[in-house]
Amino acid sequence: MHDSSADRARWLRDLLRFLPLRSQFVLSGNTRDLQIHEVGPGELTAAPLSRVLPDVLKAAGYGRIAWFDLLNGFREVEPADGSYLPQLGLVPTAGTAAGGIDLLSTTLERHVMAEGQPSALIVDFASRLIARNDALSPAEQQLFSRALILSHAARARPAGDKRLPFFNTVVWIVDKEGDLPDWFLIGNPKIRYVPIGRPDHLARRSMIRSLVRSLPGAQNADQSEIEKCTQGFVDETEGLLLLDVSAVAQLARSEGVQFDRIGDAVRRFKVGVTEDPWRKINRDKITSGEEFVRRRVKGQSHAVTHMLDIVKRAVTGIGQSPRGGRPRGVVFLAGPTGVGKTELAKTITSLLFGDESAYIRFDMSEFSAEHSDQRLIGAPPGYIGYDVGGELTNAIREKPFSVVLFDEIEKAHPRILDKFLQVLDDGVLTSGRGDRVYFSEAFIVFTSNLGIYVPGPSGERIANVTPEENFEGVRRKVRSEIDKHFKQVLNRPEILNRIGENVIVFDFIRPEVANEIFDQMVDNLLRDVKSLGYGVTLTGAAREVLRGLCLSDLSNGGRGIRNQVESHLINPLSRSLFDRGAETGHRYRIEQIRPGPSTTIDLVSEQSP
Repeated sequence: MHDSSADRARWLRDLLRFLPLRSQFVLSGNTRDLQIHEVGPGELTAAPLSRVLPDVLKAAGYGRIAWFDLLNGFREVEPADGSYLPQLGLVPTAGTAAGGIDLLSTTLERHVMAEGQPSALIVDFASRLIARNDALSPAEQQLFSRALILSHAARARPAGDKRLPFFNTVVWIVDKEGDLPDWFLIGNPKIRYVPIGRPDHLARRSMIRSLVRSLPGAQNADQSEIEKCTQGFVDETEGLLLLDVSAVAQLARSEGVQFDRIGDAVRRFKVGVTEDPWRKINRDKITSGEEFVRRRVKGQSHAVTHMLDIVKRAVTGIGQSPRGGRPRGVVFLAGPTGVGKTELAKTITSLLFGDESAYIRFDMSEFSAEHSDQRLIGAPPGYIGYDVGGELTNAIREKPFSVVLFDEIEKAHPRILDKFLQVLDDGVLTSGRGDRVYFSEAFIVFTSNLGIYVPGPSGERIANVTPEENFEGVRRKVRSEIDKHFKQVLNRPEILNRIGENVIVFDFIRPEVANEIFDQMVDNLLRDVKSLGYGVTLTGAAREVLRGLCLSDLSNGGRGIRNQVESHLINPLSRSLFDRGAETGHRYRIEQIRPGPSTTIDLVSEQSP
C-alpha cells in the first residue's frame, strides 16, 4: 500500500511549494539522517539527503544540479555528461572540481545568472563555511554579501510540465539556522528557511516494514506476528533517527536477536549493554524482600509494602508504556527527617542489584541556582565545562541500571524540575553536548521534607505535623502540602501527575520503633568495636541510662538517635580507651554512663580471653 503521507514529509512539501517563489533555501535540523524517499510508484526507501534532494529537484523540473562542500569541492549531479561544471567556469576531473570558499563565491554568481534550463546549486555543510559568525573574515563577508545580492537579482523562468517559474536555485544545508549570518537571512523575502524534523512514527513505520523481514526468525513468521513486531519496533524507537533504526536492525542481525525480541536490540542500542540486569533479578529474593528491607528500615511497614509493589512492577514490566522509554519505576518519598527515606532507597538498590554502588544520589539543595541544571546535564557549547558533561547524564551513561535518588527535591530550582518532566515522560535527557541519555532502565526515587513545616504568619517555620498525631493525620497533612507546593507554589502540577499515586508518606519514629533502632545501633557498634580487637560490653543499667539519653527527643528520627549514640557512647568510649592506653585483645565492661556537659563512662577492664 502506498503511504503518500510518509514519502512527502513536511519539509519536502514546503520545499516544493516554494521553489517557484524563492530563489534560495536554507535546510537545517535533521539533515544528516536518512529520509524517506519514493524511488518508484508506491516503492519507498530510506536514503541520505544527498540522494533525496537531487532526485526531488530533478523531478520538479531542474535540468542541471551541482553539489559543493569544502572537502570535495564541486561535483556534478545532473546531467551525467559533465557539461554543467564547465559552464560555471570550473575544470572538472571525473565529474569533480576542487574549490574553496573564494571559488564558491565567484561560481555562485555564474550559477544564478546562467542561461538555459533551471539549475540548482546545493551547498552542503554550509555551517563550516564560517569560523565565527560574529567576526566574518573578508572571504566569508564577500561570499554571503554576494549571496544576499544574488538572492534578489535572480530571475525565474518557466520549467517542467506545469511551466512553473523556477529560479537558478541555491540550497544551503546547515546544522542550524543561526549558523549563517543574521543579516543574510532575517528579513530577506527571497530566502526560505526549511527545517527538517526528526522522523515521526509514519516515517519509521515506512522503513521498519522492510527491515522486519530481514530480522532473524521473521522469514517463516505469520503476518500477524510480523505486524506485531512492526508495531513494537515503531513504538520502541520513538525519538530515534532513521539511521538509528537501521543500526538497531543491523545490531539484531549481527547478534542473532529474534524478530519478536526486537525490544532487546533497541535497549542494547540505547544503553550500550548486552545483559539486562532486570531480567537477572532473583524473583524469590524480591518475594521475600520484605523481611530484608524491614531489618534496615524500621517502623514503616506501609512504605515498605508500597515500595516493594512498585519494585515488582518494575521487575515484571507490567504497566510499562509500550514505547518502553519511561523509567522502570518512579517513587516520591515524603515525611519527617531521619525516618528512613534515604535508607529505603539504598536498601532497595541492594535488594535489586546486590550492590549499593548502583545507587546514585544527588543532593538537590546543591542545585537551587537558576543555571545549576548545567551541572546535571552539562554546559552548552561555548561555555566553561562543556567538555566535562553533566553529572547526571554522565552517571546514567556509565550505569544505566541504577537507583537514582534525588534528595530533597523541593530545594531544586524550578528550571531543573522541567528536566525531570522529560525524564518522567520520555525517559530521555539531551545532554549539553547534544547526546541523548536514556533512563529507561533506571529506578527514580525523589525524597522530600515538604509538609513537615509550613511558614507562619511572620514567615517563621512552624510545625505542620507532630509525633503526637496519628499516622493518618500526618499522611493527610503532608500530602496536602505536597499538592499545594507543586500546584500553587511551583505551578507545576504535571510533575505530580507523572508520579501518580506513588507518593509514599513516612510516619514519625514512634517510641516502640525508636527502641528497636536504638538496640540495633548499639549492638552494631559493639560488634564493630569487637572487630577492631576491643571486647566491650554494656551492663543492663548502663544501657538503660544510655537509652534514656538517646530517646529523649525523637523529632530528628533515626538520625537523631544516631547522633545521640555518638555523643553519649562513641565519644566517651573512644576517649576512655585512648586515655588508658587500651590494647587490642582485652575485654572491657561499661559499668555506668554519667551524663553531663561531656558524657563520661566507667570503663572496667576484664581479663582477656
